Amino acid sequence: AIAKLRKVFGLRGEFKIDSYSRSAEEFETVDEVLMGMNEHSTVPCKIESVKKRGEEICLKLVGIDDKTSADILRGQFLFVEESRRKKLSDKQFFVDELIGCSVVDERGTMLGVLSGIEKSPAHTVYNVRTSAGYVMLPAVPEFIVNIEIDKKKIVVRPPVGLFNGEML
Repeated sequence: AIAKLRKVFGLRGEFKIDSYSRSAEEFETVDEVLMGMNEHSTVPCKIESVKKRGEEICLKLVGIDDKTSADILRGQFLFVEESRRKKLSDKQFFVDELIGCSVVDERGTMLGVLSGIEKSPAHTVYNVRTSAGYVMLPAVPEFIVNIEIDKKKIVVRPPVGLFNGEML
């Protein structure tokens, strides 16, 4: 996913979005996206306009012209076809590449599965589903040792006690 339709903005069906990998300017270079709750069930949508409002990106989709229509789509994700994706550096990944990755410690002990990613003012946070529930792991260099997308694996060095209160 490149973004999530987070909140309806105004009466004309615009959205405030959570962008996972693009700036407002980069969205202006994309005219069509795929929308859905996951990448396996999407519908094509055309982008009508993109605006930056302060720190937020507002996006308008063609054919969504009122608040009621937009409200129905809130929470959907936006995807770009593989061939149209921006090339990322070796240390950057798209959210949909990370979701579902196994999260293991440096010894290879399975801690959980990455189920979501959130942005906070300080840093990105990984939501890890464990056998005991969910753990929010700051995605900072001190805790993220390595990401192996080809193996769908994230190696972490979590703070002591974060997973199940045990020392790792």
